[in-house]
Amino acid sequence: MGSLIIDKIRRGFNKVKTVLTNFFCCFKEYLAKLKLKKSLVKDSQAQINLDKKLVYSLTKTMWPNFNQFKYIGRYLTSKELLIINCCLLVILANFIFLGTKFYIKHSQNLPVNGGEYVEGLIGTPKHINSLYSSASDTDSDIASLIFSSLFKRDKNGKLINDLVESYEISPDGKSYTIKIRSGVKWHNNSPLTINDIIFTFNAIKDIQYKSTLRLSFIGVELEEVDDNTIKFTLSEPYAGFLDLLTFGILPESLWQQIAPGAANLAELNLKPIGSGPYKAESSVKDNSGNIRSYTLLKNDSYYGKKPFIDKITFKFFAGFSELISAFNNNLINGISFLPTQYKKEVVAKDSFNSFQLRLPQLTAIFLNSKTNIALSDKKVRQALAFALDKNKIITAVDDQNAVVIDGSILPESFAYKSDIKKYYYNIATTTTLLDEAGWKKIKISKNEIDQANLEIKATSTSEAIRKKAEEKISLGAGEWRAKNGNYLIVELTTVDTPEYAKVAEEISNFWQSANVKTIINLVSSNKVQSEIVRQRSFSALLYSELVGADPDPYAFWHSSQIGQVGLNIADYANKEVDKLLEDARLINDEKTRRDKYVKFQEIISEDVPAIFLYSPSYTYIQSKQVKGFSGKNILMPHDRFVNISEWYIKTGKKIVWK
Repeated sequence: MGSLIIDKIRRGFNKVKTVLTNFFCCFKEYLAKLKLKKSLVKDSQAQINLDKKLVYSLTKTMWPNFNQFKYIGRYLTSKELLIINCCLLVILANFIFLGTKFYIKHSQNLPVNGGEYVEGLIGTPKHINSLYSSASDTDSDIASLIFSSLFKRDKNGKLINDLVESYEISPDGKSYTIKIRSGVKWHNNSPLTINDIIFTFNAIKDIQYKSTLRLSFIGVELEEVDDNTIKFTLSEPYAGFLDLLTFGILPESLWQQIAPGAANLAELNLKPIGSGPYKAESSVKDNSGNIRSYTLLKNDSYYGKKPFIDKITFKFFAGFSELISAFNNNLINGISFLPTQYKKEVVAKDSFNSFQLRLPQLTAIFLNSKTNIALSDKKVRQALAFALDKNKIITAVDDQNAVVIDGSILPESFAYKSDIKKYYYNIATTTTLLDEAGWKKIKISKNEIDQANLEIKATSTSEAIRKKAEEKISLGAGEWRAKNGNYLIVELTTVDTPEYAKVAEEISNFWQSANVKTIINLVSSNKVQSEIVRQRSFSALLYSELVGADPDPYAFWHSSQIGQVGLNIADYANKEVDKLLEDARLINDEKTRRDKYVKFQEIISEDVPAIFLYSPSYTYIQSKQVKGFSGKNILMPHDRFVNISEWYIKTGKKIVWK
């Protein structure tokens, strides 16, 4: 029994020994395999490193090149290639979407260089030269683009520097020291110097040149300070002096070769050399030798902001009907000035822009008591003023942008006073004033007119009776104002144009409603200055004046300006007004000047040497193909070009970073 147990233990021990032996054998075999695997991995890594060294020896970048990319399909499955292609398409689509969105958000239609602007004008150029161009709007228009000046105006009518870099005014207001910008070149590429400025100024003052600007600079001297500085010296202070320094500068080297007396005949008048934004290119003449068109090219050497438009061509017409026809047929892009009476002739209203510009211009009735003794009575003058409805007069001439005025200083000026005595339409006041002045209503019947006709025909009628009879016939049947056997008759003279004729008719209707006989006298435009204004051969003159940017009305109302050479059309004389105007033009302080001009306006309004009606607008039209015009207030018609560098015809898309 015991041996049987021992035998079982021995057999169990042998089994355990066998299991352990097998385990250790397997473990030993595993370790051997593991060691072999590590050895293989090590050898493989070594091979990989060797492969890398081989690849790096052939290329220095870790990124595959285009030729290597074409083998990628050998190492990727079809599924992997599909995934990659889909991802690339998504990336591409997002890139296009974001790029388009960015372009739309940040791109704008902006002006680009190029194009031609063609404008129509009335008349023909003769003197494209600052010595004479102020006498003609056509000459001034072209000269303003060709020549530079010391000062110019911006789109709001404000005086700004042009050739001037800086300036100083002496405390006594008599000296103006001006530094000139350097680097300016003439169109022939020679440099502009202060010698050119001095020459131009001296030519203006030289009586031999017969410049239209000469009278503006009497008592003014100019000297050179250094190569870039000049100094104007005035005999007495003048607050508006800088406004005079807007004349174009001429090249001394060219003009000094021409005798002063022959300057107005020189070829340079039509082939000018300037330093402005445009230069003269060519002109076309008809069989009679008249210039029909004039072309300017952009000056690429211009010192200021260079224009976008490459070429400007002016075409000249004899009358407005011909001019408007050319515009309607798209032969021109703009009309320099469109009178009110012609506005309805322009067709295709949606194809052009109409700009209503403010000019420092006034329209008034100037009264002359020397030719009509009745007008020497202030009550009569005031009565005539109260008899007019200015708003209806403006409506009659169809100028919706005209402004009613009450004095010689316009509302745009710093010196304007709004609460002076105003003459609003009031027929009752007119009646009262005429009664107080002794002008009573007298009725002329039809029978009296018939009797007057018989008296004229009778051979025995005396000269005195004949004149009375003729006067009655001219008056006609009705109720008229008379005093001491004389009738109140006003002859209203004006320029023979549709606008003035219409205004004169309206005035006549108002005055005759107040029992004042009115006779209209229309005079051709080429005679009104020489035969009417200079000779003062009128009793009432309906006329317009350009009063200038500075409010100084000295030239129009000082007694020294009475007579043929002066602009005091009404021959008005008032010692207090003279003193106010003399003092105001010597003062640079704006507030003190305004106080003087306020008092002046009050006196003029009370005395009524003229009946101020309205300030007309200046209508300038352009095709909508032309963009960038932004003028509002202009001093002269040529000031419509002050922002010519901003005009454009062509546009292009450009990215604007925000």
